[in-house]
Amino acid sequence: MDKVELLKKLIACKAVTDNLPAVNLAVDVMHNFLVSNGLFCTIEDASGRHILYASTEQTKAPDFLLNAHLDVVPANDEQFIPRIENGIMFARGTGDCQGNAVVLADLLLRVKGKASVGVIFSTDEEDGGLTTEYMVRHGYTAKKMIIVADGNPYSIAIAQKGIIDCTLVANSKGGHSSAPWDFKNPIDMLIDGYIKLRDAWPKSSASNQWVDTMAPTILSGGAVHNQIPDSAQMHINIRYINATDCEEIIKKIEEITGLEVIISSICSPFFADENDPMVVALKKAMQDMYPEKNITLIRMNGATDARHFAKLSAPIAVIGIDGDGIHTSNESLRLASLDENADLLEQFILSV
Repeated sequence: MDKVELLKKLIACKAVTDNLPAVNLAVDVMHNFLVSNGLFCTIEDASGRHILYASTEQTKAPDFLLNAHLDVVPANDEQFIPRIENGIMFARGTGDCQGNAVVLADLLLRVKGKASVGVIFSTDEEDGGLTTEYMVRHGYTAKKMIIVADGNPYSIAIAQKGIIDCTLVANSKGGHSSAPWDFKNPIDMLIDGYIKLRDAWPKSSASNQWVDTMAPTILSGGAVHNQIPDSAQMHINIRYINATDCEEIIKKIEEITGLEVIISSICSPFFADENDPMVVALKKAMQDMYPEKNITLIRMNGATDARHFAKLSAPIAVIGIDGDGIHTSNESLRLASLDENADLLEQFILSV
């Protein structure tokens, strides 16, 4: 089975994160492919959710530890039927992140018997990446470098923002909407509190991205058209730069809005040293692979499983295949980049 066929089989699993049987099926597809090609494989079980670790030797601590996730975001049925046009495959999972997973599987085959390499194929990155955190907690690490294959093409991410997911809650005593003067409407309270928070938040833009950002994502309150509700809620997604600012940000939200703040989850940012010899070597290898491109070191607003490796001592870098339309109905992958990225990683690992 070649890389394209493997990718098609993974896409066909419809491995949406919250569909546990489908995600575990994708693990089985990748596991069967790698075992049949002589790789050392272990399937870990995190409360029924499977995580695949494959390596060129029997160790949890190879020289190089790589990561890509097998789960995908939801899509309609048509998006799970790949179509290829002019060397580009369109389907859910092509760019994010099953195409990257296929590259890492190919890499393992290429360096088997030549280098110490392991890969974690995680299965819930789209919902927080706790399967990667599980693997780190259970002793999976790297001696030389960690590479997360879930980034942008022709660049290396050496930093990404942390995330605070929280809910603003306004509580009061509701009643009949015909007498609004008799009630303190929690929807009004919520809107007023959010506007204060928005006005006080640092401004961001396409030209000023590397700042803490805040975006409302879910708004709910009320059940019927003629009743003032007892409560209203707004989900807020915050991306922040400095790990030490987390508690201060939460305190700021509480003070400015005057509302109850319920924290759903927090993950820390990560930073790598751009002068680390491994990062420098990877950048050179990428520039050599793509001489026509200007390879840059970047900082990511989005999150990847890299955040769960931040507690380890090895340097971390985030790279990716040449995909487009991530999380959209036109998600795609330039198929030639499957070989190109495997070539890049093989040459880099065997040269350092």
